[in-house]
Amino acid sequence: MTFEMFETGPPLIQAQIDALQARLRIVLPENYRSFLLRFNGGRPKPNFFPIEGLKGNPFGAIHYFFRIDGAIQSTNVDWNFKTYRGRIPTELLPIAGDGSGNIICLSLAGSNTGFVYFWDHDAEHIPPSYENLHLVSQSFDGFLGSIYYEDISDRVAEALGKNQLH
Repeated sequence: MTFEMFETGPPLIQAQIDALQARLRIVLPENYRSFLLRFNGGRPKPNFFPIEGLKGNPFGAIHYFFRIDGAIQSTNVDWNFKTYRGRIPTELLPIAGDGSGNIICLSLAGSNTGFVYFWDHDAEHIPPSYENLHLVSQSFDGFLGSIYYEDISDRVAEALGKNQLH
């Protein structure tokens, strides 16, 4: 893993993950369960990841990985699962947010089981479809391995019509 985690949730035991799976009637991939047991959500640093095919935005940023049984409901896996039901394809589980209304999802069923997607809320479809989803990785471990640091100060300066910030 090429990043550190901050603001992680309270330590978990396997029984809490089992209870979440039973409540939501899902089965989490082993690598994601291990991630939850190790960190229980939190903020990664660095936090950027590549997004192929998202026009005008080749990268995303993780604001927060969702957790289990956290004090703030909107940071919990089950709260996000219920909130996005009917907005994302049923086989997807929200696992993180970017802080701008977009979410990172993990596929739990079908031929794309284990794939990680970026859900673009600006292009939301009703009924839900994959038209506003962008493949990030074919595995959760691959997704974690793709997280990197990027200095975007030059791009921000350029967008503002200014010379380099340094």
